[in-house]
Amino acid sequence: MRRLIFALAAAAFAARLLTPSPRPAHAASLPPIAGFRAADADAERSREAQVAATIRPDTLRRNLRVLTETPHVAGTPADRATAEYVLARLKGWGWNAHLESVPVYLNYPAESKLELIEPQSGPLSTREKGAAWDKDAHDAAAFDGFHGYGAAGEVTAQVIYANYGDVDDIQKLSELGLDPHGKILLVRYGKIFRGLKVRNAERAGAAAVIIYSDPADDGYAKADPYPRGPARPEDSIQRGSVQYLSEGPGDPTTPGWPSREGGRRLKPAEARGIPRIPSLPLSWGEARKILTSLEGPQSPAAWQGGLPLTYHLGPGPAKLHMKVGQDYAVRPIWNVIASLRGRELPDQWVICGNHRDAWTYGAVDPNSGTICMLEMARGICDLMKTGWRPRRTLMLCSWDGEEYGLLGSTEFAEEHAADLTANAVAYLNVDVAVAGHDFRVNGAQALADVIVGAMADVPDPSRAGSVFGVARDRAFADGKTEWARRNRERRWRGEPERPFSFTMPSLGSGSDYTAFEDHLGIASADLRFEGLQGTYHSIYDDFEYLDRVVDPGYAYHATMTDLWSRVALRLAEAEVMPLHFSATAVFALDELQGIGERADDASAGAADSLVLKADLAPAKAAATRLRDRAIAVETEVAISLAEGTLAPERAAAVNAALLGTERALLGDGLPGRAWFGNEIYAPGLNTGYAPVPLPRLGQAVLDKSRAAYAGGAAPIEAALDRAAAAFAKLMTK
Repeated sequence: MRRLIFALAAAAFAARLLTPSPRPAHAASLPPIAGFRAADADAERSREAQVAATIRPDTLRRNLRVLTETPHVAGTPADRATAEYVLARLKGWGWNAHLESVPVYLNYPAESKLELIEPQSGPLSTREKGAAWDKDAHDAAAFDGFHGYGAAGEVTAQVIYANYGDVDDIQKLSELGLDPHGKILLVRYGKIFRGLKVRNAERAGAAAVIIYSDPADDGYAKADPYPRGPARPEDSIQRGSVQYLSEGPGDPTTPGWPSREGGRRLKPAEARGIPRIPSLPLSWGEARKILTSLEGPQSPAAWQGGLPLTYHLGPGPAKLHMKVGQDYAVRPIWNVIASLRGRELPDQWVICGNHRDAWTYGAVDPNSGTICMLEMARGICDLMKTGWRPRRTLMLCSWDGEEYGLLGSTEFAEEHAADLTANAVAYLNVDVAVAGHDFRVNGAQALADVIVGAMADVPDPSRAGSVFGVARDRAFADGKTEWARRNRERRWRGEPERPFSFTMPSLGSGSDYTAFEDHLGIASADLRFEGLQGTYHSIYDDFEYLDRVVDPGYAYHATMTDLWSRVALRLAEAEVMPLHFSATAVFALDELQGIGERADDASAGAADSLVLKADLAPAKAAATRLRDRAIAVETEVAISLAEGTLAPERAAAVNAALLGTERALLGDGLPGRAWFGNEIYAPGLNTGYAPVPLPRLGQAVLDKSRAAYAGGAAPIEAALDRAAAAFAKLMTK
């Protein structure tokens, strides 16, 4: 009879993977919690409710006021003060906390000068005007607009408008007969990471780059601008790093090894991944003066932005004089690391992280996340006063230097790689906790069930239903057309249709999860409530803006604190780690199918010598093996937990296998960027932020590289089989 129950449960488990069902937050009979015995679920939810009950809007608000009192760029005295504030809070609540100083090579602006010299002359402002009624929005302590890891230089040249400055846009200029050599490229923010815009311009021979924020992307074309609403006002400047993030983050003078005092370090001229041509950020109000002075061909229709003028490409007659000075040095930054030692499994770590450093005040980015982490820390320590301690060790990490290129987290991961590889269960990142009301989570698919389960237990503060229910309904509204198309294709292939399901997008790069997931193979997720961020990286991302516009009353901050706490506590307290690699396998199967279809599309009409060809069947077979073996083990564990019959030694064996399974997805490193070792998750080489799943194959299709596509499946197959091997061993015991 038990074997029959097992078989039926396995089938149901497989169906659930394909069709996650909603879990109402306040149903009369709440569902079980993944990884817990049925008899322990109520106690776990009770603990989580105790933490939620401690969350206070006034505490969130008070911490934000302190953390955003002054601009605190990484490595400055004001940045050090935020580290000491976070450290004192954590220690005061009972966490074992310490500060780690990390020497890193970074720059501050010495000069940011830009002027239009033809056809008329006049300076272009590299600083916001500020707001007289907001004391923070005109603080002289804030740096002028500049780029982290930007090059110094002085250039006088004509201007060419290059849209978003991605690879296709640069190619389009060539097709239109425009030569970027020796010119200053004017490009707009959006679509790809800003550093890759500078990289593409440099490779095309441009002399310099200006990156401005067009109102079509985050300005008045989207919403009311600040101070009335969240869109970018006329003078707002988006600062940021121009490091080539998708080639490898961290200190560019210590690529692939930790940055230590007196340690090995490349000379700046040897450092890869940072530009050699100068660049500056600019507001749309100042960029308009350049665009109105451009003649030459009219821009392609898709390149027309939101300003009330016809965009032209140039070159000329607009000519700029640009002078950028940089103060580069090795400077200390400060990570704050805190932990609560686990009562039974102290060598298994559940890690939560958020960065503190900001280009100016950083109210939304990142300190909306910092205040949630502090409130979570206080709530968990209040829970400990009842005598409880987590089964596994909980760690909280307040990172520094994220804005420059994920410096603090990357150097920590490289310094502690062996310990993290041996001990880390998962990494949960919250960078921007609240920029709006729409919940988004990206992550390793193995974490999907535990995150969705927690989402279903947390009510949305302004809409009926749970965070999960609201997110699922929004996903259906946005994705039902694609879902219907996919089902038609499944019918044509003779496969069963799938009901609509909430799916978690994968990770690329852009925040502190990168070193954990992409480099070390630690299952990671990034959680946020998103919305239009028109003040992003500008002087207007301050306390007043968040307090009045983004989240008055801090209801969404309280919700994020609750959700983040629940996921962390479930990972730390579960008898069996709720990591479900059957979901990873299903994701890989779907991606292999999609990549094959995109390769066919890319090859349409091409000569046979250019057609993308690869045998994806072995990789699909490996994904199927992982799926079937993982389902068998996951179902057995679920039944044993439900029946209360799971033996401690069996739980230990499963946990040991699960701890290393994400690591099994690591290979020898991606072509041209070996720091990225994960064969399933990585950012696109030419996107910077956005993910390109199964990156060897996915990038090969984007590049239309026949050789890379033909050889890209074998390493993925090997990674999936390494993961499947762990479950094969469990099935024989």
